[in-house]
Amino acid sequence: MAMILILGAGVMGTALAVPASDNGHKVLLAGTPLDAVPVARMKAGGTHPKLDAPLSEKVTILADEELGAEHAEAADLVVVGVSSPGIAWAVNRLNGLLRSKKAVAFVTKGLDREGERIVTYAETLPPQIANMESFIGIGGPCIARELANRCPTSSIYASRDRAAAAFAAGLMRAPFYRLALSEDVTGVEACAALKNFFAIGVSAMQTRYPDRLRADCQSRNPTAAAFNQAAQEMALLCERIGGSRASAFDLAGIGDLHVTVGGGRNSRLGHGLGLGHTVSEVMAGELGGETVEGIDTARIVGSLLRQIDNAATLLPLATAITTAVLDGGAFSFDFQRI
Repeated sequence: MAMILILGAGVMGTALAVPASDNGHKVLLAGTPLDAVPVARMKAGGTHPKLDAPLSEKVTILADEELGAEHAEAADLVVVGVSSPGIAWAVNRLNGLLRSKKAVAFVTKGLDREGERIVTYAETLPPQIANMESFIGIGGPCIARELANRCPTSSIYASRDRAAAAFAAGLMRAPFYRLALSEDVTGVEACAALKNFFAIGVSAMQTRYPDRLRADCQSRNPTAAAFNQAAQEMALLCERIGGSRASAFDLAGIGDLHVTVGGGRNSRLGHGLGLGHTVSEVMAGELGGETVEGIDTARIVGSLLRQIDNAATLLPLATAITTAVLDGGAFSFDFQRI
């Protein structure tokens, strides 16, 4: 039996407590300052607002102010479950918590900058966290509520330290939570961020060409064509960032892209763009107050595209998405360019 500290009581951090506690481990689920509502509900024996059932008694819920270095010291594994806007907070918190070397796994999805280079958190976070022994990236198609409901789920744990990834996966693996390993942590991290970005463009095709005879009115052929284009472009960008093209065609790439197109905030933004709305209009309306990580990724991808010759020809879908986000106009994608 191990002790697992999950930093962040958002929907994904909370869902990861389910396989961990099912495996008999003790779990400390610590909220961030933004998690006061779900923490209070779960402390009172209720459920996370976005999940269906309460957690096991093996899970101890802590508010941010209750979490101390002694909890981190007792942990065999630390899992960070914050969104990309919270990563700076998480780095600062970890530096205050970690008194000895610990493996840290991240479900945070995003790209970063290192000077003029576009990189992943696998490159930029290790130098910032003094006692992080190994960086482990968690990717793959995983809807938090389905994981918490023990629906069959496949994910991938990646690290340059394969033994660390295997250790973490060994603690978390369950009959319903199937885990692959990879040493291409840069590729897995790149794809985990890029799939949010590309899901915006693929989802736009579902509403751009409506099929009125279907219950959801969503067309299939344009969506499939855009999905294939997204996979090809994801592979090119993944390689450009320093990862393996193969990761784009595995769980962290097309697997996660499929799930993300199926629903979520990036998909909903895409639906709005497909209907002819601008990003600002959708974000002021249906998605008001929400974090859409694909938007932040689009800003970084825009910088990357400016470094690639003939980017508009090689990466027409990425170009269309970044143009809509950065210029604020309508989403325009020409199928004749693929």
